[in-house]
Amino acid sequence: MIKLFYCILFIGINFDLLHACTVCYGSPDEPAVKAANLGIIFLLGVVLFVLSCFALFIYNLNQKSKKV
Repeated sequence: MIKLFYCILFIGINFDLLHACTVCYGSPDEPAVKAANLGIIFLLGVVLFVLSCFALFIYNLNQKSKKV
């Protein structure tokens, strides 16, 4: 708990040193911004695929339990 307090205190003291990266301030046509957007879309697709596989697994278990 005390470590959390020190971390919050450190961030509060040095708040003027914390800034967003240059990609956040860049234009939407910059290659780094496009790459970050494509990375987010790709990871969203991976997460949706894994969740849909999990839902399909639960559905199959439900169907097999009804047959028994």
